[in-house]
Amino acid sequence: MRNNSHQSREKCFTTEIQRKELSKPKTPYGIYMNIQGFLSALRDSVVRAPLKFCFGLILFLCAMSVAPLPACAEERDLLELYRLATAKDPVLARAGARLEAGKADKEIAWAALQPRVSANASARHLWHRVIDYQPEPFNGEYTGYSYGAGAGIPIFNMASYYQIASAGAGIGSAEAGILATRQDLMVRLVSGYVYYLKALADEKLYRDELSRVGRVLEQAEAFLKAGTGDVIAVYEARARLDSASADLVKTEGQLRLAKQNLSSLTGIMIDGVRDIAVSTSSGPHPAELEWWLETQRQNSPAIIQARKDLLQAEEIRKATNAGHLPVISGNGGYTVDKGSTFLPNVETQQWYLGASINIPLYSGGETSARTRRALAGESERRAMLDDAQEQGVRRLKEAFLNLQYNVSLVDAYTRKHESAGLQLKATQKGRDIGTRTAIDLLNAEQSYAVSRRDLAAVLYDNVQRQMELKAAAGILAESDMVELNSMLQK
Repeated sequence: MRNNSHQSREKCFTTEIQRKELSKPKTPYGIYMNIQGFLSALRDSVVRAPLKFCFGLILFLCAMSVAPLPACAEERDLLELYRLATAKDPVLARAGARLEAGKADKEIAWAALQPRVSANASARHLWHRVIDYQPEPFNGEYTGYSYGAGAGIPIFNMASYYQIASAGAGIGSAEAGILATRQDLMVRLVSGYVYYLKALADEKLYRDELSRVGRVLEQAEAFLKAGTGDVIAVYEARARLDSASADLVKTEGQLRLAKQNLSSLTGIMIDGVRDIAVSTSSGPHPAELEWWLETQRQNSPAIIQARKDLLQAEEIRKATNAGHLPVISGNGGYTVDKGSTFLPNVETQQWYLGASINIPLYSGGETSARTRRALAGESERRAMLDDAQEQGVRRLKEAFLNLQYNVSLVDAYTRKHESAGLQLKATQKGRDIGTRTAIDLLNAEQSYAVSRRDLAAVLYDNVQRQMELKAAAGILAESDMVELNSMLQK
């Protein structure tokens, strides 16, 4: 009686468990289980009606053979994405436009020191009345004309010389700005590329875990149904399944964000990218921080741009202050005039050559005010240079230390991955001899997969850290992108 009562309670409890399982919302694995149930029913039908099943299977295979296959996702390499990003990036386009404007400013400044040549012509008919020249006033009319050509050239104009120097500094600033923008774009693209690869690795990890946990849950439910299992194992497997499903949803969202990030940089939809085949890490080379700091002082485009901006501000201040100096210019030309009141038919031809000087005496304080404003702009540019140098040093040290730290992480995660592999082999052996459970094997497989994912992530980070260090030192070039692209899997 006690055994029958115990079996009755267990059966009722099992029925309640099954009812709760059916009432739960379907997870990705729930759909998978439905497919498994369909396949199980299909297998049963094979046993009952083999000829009918075989005939249906032949029809299904024939239909699949004529159905169009889905197109494979196009995997793009890094150089292709970089070319697309340079063509699309608005910051780089703005930097290029600034360079063109700077070149035009220099041409304008040089034009102020070039000769100016002009020609003129006019014709007129005049009616006149002359009074008090003769005893009686008299009237007359005549037709006159004039034409000529002249030229003028600046001889001394210090403001123009300073403006030429200012325009040259502006061009240097714009060129450094383009280089800084290109380096920043390279770093952003590599960062987005690595982020996408890490998101793919995360998605694969949790999809594999979902499949493994699904098999364990299926086994636990089968044992429970056969009377050789327990409810606790079902609950534990279900909890692991729900956790894996939640993690998969999260990683799928991160993968969409990573894909959107790359699409924003390149302007196209990203279907897939080629993986980076990296198996070892490397630290800063050379390993001396002082070498990197000195390289940054000489090559950093951000610092060079700030220096050129300061030089431009200094030249602008000098040009403004030169407004107090005299301006000397020369001029010459040829003119022809015909017609006047008393000699209406006389034509006068003349050549002329001369010089002029313009000495500013008083402009209402405008020149002094412009000079003070230029001096304030110069002080601002000097402060910006100091800030650029401090920010550059801080960024370089962070990149240097991050790369060193990453090398240590790679070593640590390599040992972790090796240990996880040994643990997995031991657990598999224990499972074969019955000393380890399916949950133990599942945990060991997940630990091994996580260690493999973590090792790949820090190796990806090593590639990114190297690019960031070179960019901070100002020596990152397109040749580095070509070298990195050669490391992609074929």
